[in-house]
Amino acid sequence: MSSTDDFRTTGYCTQCGQCTALLALDISSAFDAVDHTTLTDRARTVFGIHDIALDWLRSFVTERTQQIAVGSEKSAMFQCTSGVPQGSVLGPILFGMYVSPICDVISQHNVLYHQYADDMQLYVSLNPTDFGTLSDIESCASDVSRWFIENELLLNSTKTEAVVFGTSQRLSQINKSQGVWVAGAHVQFTDAVKLLGVTLDSALSFDKHIIDVTHSCHYHIRAMRHIHPLLTFDMAKATAV
Repeated sequence: MSSTDDFRTTGYCTQCGQCTALLALDISSAFDAVDHTTLTDRARTVFGIHDIALDWLRSFVTERTQQIAVGSEKSAMFQCTSGVPQGSVLGPILFGMYVSPICDVISQHNVLYHQYADDMQLYVSLNPTDFGTLSDIESCASDVSRWFIENELLLNSTKTEAVVFGTSQRLSQINKSQGVWVAGAHVQFTDAVKLLGVTLDSALSFDKHIIDVTHSCHYHIRAMRHIHPLLTFDMAKATAV
């Protein structure tokens, strides 16, 4: 395995003696904040969507209404000028189209990134002795935050998480108490971060992920005792699967 392959599979290059600092960015109410006009303009100018296809896209996100209900009381109906439907097949795709220019912002820095819909991670590999300064990733996060604001989105620095991946030997050389500055807020490094349902610990051992999944399975299996008298043996096996 080459050092490049090693980095792609583990998150850091063991042969180069490096660790990887990762920021898991959180966007406040991301799907609800998508501006319809900007989205359709971006679909037309960046992705070349025209004519009927663009009309379909526009009709999917526009002319939707909302109403607030508290008990038996209801507010008046009002038009939604932003947002894409959550839980829909097109929702993550449309949000990805909306934020697609962010790659141009990130490419101006010596930083890599992964993104799926509103889940975005910035990461950079450094030698343990270089962790005294994380200026590249901090500068990138600042520019990303600025771009979000300019496009009606908001980076929630209080929910943004930071983690360092590396071998136990490399991690012991790092002073993680310094944290990272993200959009004016100081984010401390944690021992693990949850990305798309997978818990990644600093050593990438997946021990914490296995523990979390085991606890979740145990909780739901115990919860089945409430309906156990109503289930046949075959139904119980099907429910467990």
